[in-house]
Amino acid sequence: MFAMLSLYIKNLLRKLVLMKRVLKFQKIFAALLAIVLFTIYLTPPVMASNAEDLSQLLKDNWCVSFLWKQCDLSAVDLRGANLQEANLSGANLSGANLSGVNLKNADLSGADLSGANLANADILGTDLSRSNLTEANFNGTKLWDANLTLANLSRANLQDANLLDSRLWGSNLTAANLTDATLHGADLQYANLADSNLTGADLHSFFFRGSKQITNLSNANLEGAILTGANLRGAVLAGAIMPDGSINEESGFNLK
Repeated sequence: MFAMLSLYIKNLLRKLVLMKRVLKFQKIFAALLAIVLFTIYLTPPVMASNAEDLSQLLKDNWCVSFLWKQCDLSAVDLRGANLQEANLSGANLSGANLSGVNLKNADLSGADLSGANLANADILGTDLSRSNLTEANFNGTKLWDANLTLANLSRANLQDANLLDSRLWGSNLTAANLTDATLHGADLQYANLADSNLTGADLHSFFFRGSKQITNLSNANLEGAILTGANLRGAVLAGAIMPDGSINEESGFNLK
């Protein structure tokens, strides 16, 4: 009788030890699972275009964002594509590679093109009003007659870009690179070019529209810029580096 009781107690102790081990492993597993889930939810999603949206664009030449429907073409590679007259209003094209793309007369109003590469793209007559072009690359891009009204071009690269007759009314060009850019006939009323680089830019016969429509060129670099026949009336030039390398010390807007 005593031997049976002793065996029963030993078996019970073994089960208790086993249960403790199982509970310990369960706790470890739960902790690892929690860490994995926590990492997944905290890691930012990798930018990737939506396959259906891309297919629609290539098939029908349009992909727009409307209400709850978001056209996601982020980080898409469309180098050299023909998107003439495409409708991409409100589309997410952040980080997209659009170098050499034909976007003549396309609608990109309200689109997100932050960080996108549009080098050497053809943007003649394109609607980019209210679009986010922060840090976008427009190196050597043709932007003739483009509508950039109220667009955000802060820190954008517009080196060697041709902005002939483009509309930049109220646009944000803070710290933008406009080195050697062509700005013949561009509308810069109410535009903010503070801290921008206009070294060697062609502003020949440019007119800033008068003191009631102020253009902010404070702290801009105009060294080497072509200002032959340009009318700077109405432009804020406080702290700007002038074409001859001198620094303008006058505050307020230019009335001369």
